[in-house]
Formats: sequence, C-alpha cells, structure tokens
Amino acid sequence: MHSKNIKISVVTIVFNDADHILATVGSVGSQTARANIEYIVVDGASTDGTSELLERQSSDIDIYIREKDSGIYNAMNKGLRAATGDYIIFMNSGDRFSDHDVVRKVVESIVGKEQLPAMVYGHYRECLGETRTFGVKPSRQPDKIWYGPVASHQSTFYNLAFLKKNNLVYDESFRIAADYRLTLETLVRSRYDALRLDLCISDFDISGVSNTNQDQGLREANRVRREVLAWGPLRTGLLTGLLLGARYTKRYLNPLYTFLRNR
Repeated sequence: MHSKNIKISVVTIVFNDADHILATVGSVGSQTARANIEYIVVDGASTDGTSELLERQSSDIDIYIREKDSGIYNAMNKGLRAATGDYIIFMNSGDRFSDHDVVRKVVESIVGKEQLPAMVYGHYRECLGETRTFGVKPSRQPDKIWYGPVASHQSTFYNLAFLKKNNLVYDESFRIAADYRLTLETLVRSRYDALRLDLCISDFDISGVSNTNQDQGLREANRVRREVLAWGPLRTGLLTGLLLGARYTKRYLNPLYTFLRNR
C-alpha cells in the first residue's frame, strides 16, 4: 500500500469549549500529511460560541456533526460511525498533535506492512494548558494492558476495519474507562497485533483530572478487567493495591515512580 492511499480519520468531539477548540483544529490542519486525513468534528450543540468558531473553520473540516449527545462516549461513537479511514484517532477539544509531522510519520511506519496492525500507538506528553510542563511519557508494551492503558487515547490509532468487523465501539455505560475497554478488547481480540512507535504523538491538558475522577476511573477499569479478562476479586484487589501504591509514589516520590514506570 502506498502512503498516499492510507487515510487517517481524526475525530474531535467538543461541547462548549470555545477557548480551546481552535488549537485542536489548527493542530490537525497544520499536519504535513493533511492529505491523508479525514477530519471529523462532533459538536454537542455548543452554546458558548464554539459552533460559530467551527463554522468559520469549515474549510478545515471534512465532516461536521452538530447535535446534542448523551455524553462523551456517545459523541465519540458518532465520530466512529462517520469515519471511513484505514485508522481512527480521537483528538478531542484541547488535545494537539505533538508536532506537524506526526501523521506523516505514522503513515510511513505502516506502509509496506503485509497486514495493517489492529492498533498503532506511541508516546504522549501531559500539559497544563498550552504549556508543556511535563516530559514525554513513554507508552507501555501491549502485553501490559492488564495494568492499565498502554497509551493515552490521543496517542492511539485503531484499525477501523478491525473495529467494525468485531463490532467494537465505546461502551456508553462507562463514564471514564470506555476508551480503556476499547483498547483492551482490540488487543485481546487481535492477539496483541499492535505496532508501538518510538514517537510522541500527542499533547493533552491534564488540568481537569481530579482525585474523584481517578477513583471512579479505577473502579471502572476493574469492571473492564472483570468483564473482558474474567478476573476474580482476589486478582482485582491485588492490582488495586498496587495501583494505589503507584498513585502515592507518583505524588510524593515522583522520581522513583518515573524510574519504575519506565522499566
């Protein structure tokens, strides 16, 4: 397959985020491989001026869906259903590609493969606003998916044909961990057919992450492990203790956490 024949569907979902949406649209539009991109924006009928900003950027958007939704994963599923690319990635409002060449490098990495991997992913960078406060966080090997997400969803490209063949979508019964479930199911069903790139793919703002969200995220992730991996209470409980210890280490002993995480 020639690189010009590979299409990447980039989906942005947004609701009332006029302060950040243009940074995301600009990041997608400035990709050197823009010709390989199908850009889809799903706006949940914003009322703060976001919709008007997007209408002014209509030349940069291939598919624009503006209608109310029932939540983040409902909106993401709308983008998933609209996508027609070989791969799909979600770069939601406020998220950005780490540099202008990310999509080109990803496309070049899969050209020549006899079979397109079920998933392609790489590293990511956590930011506060538009300031790159933190360094690059390396993604994990695919067989570490039991521990938690191997990369942020902003750094994960899913093979769209594989998702559709296996009827994989975001489970809207989750509030936080549906992306983890989609990644876990993709890896398990494909027998870990994933291409991990030594490439920083995305920057995303972590200022909205709270301890309450982390606690709910852990509960939901444990539900994913029970339902997809058939884990029992003992195994889930042991991992919960490990993850809570890792959270403490990250907060109070960050150099040690970084060392252990990158092993």
